[in-house]
Amino acid sequence: MVGFRLFLPERWTSDPTRLARTGMPDGHGDYRTKPEIALAEIDRARTAGLRFGCALADADYGLSAPFRQV
Repeated sequence: MVGFRLFLPERWTSDPTRLARTGMPDGHGDYRTKPEIALAEIDRARTAGLRFGCALADADYGLSAPFRQV
């Protein structure tokens, strides 16, 4: 596994008090969907020079056309 970013539900990211209480670093509390996080992780890995032939994900990601096209 090379990518592992925490998914936060929108009800968390829309609550600055909750984010502050949990110690979330500034700039890391923006809401992103799971496929958006996955695509960012793939881009980060590619930029770092990692080469791979496939990415594994559960069925929910199959609903995301941009993720399926990677």
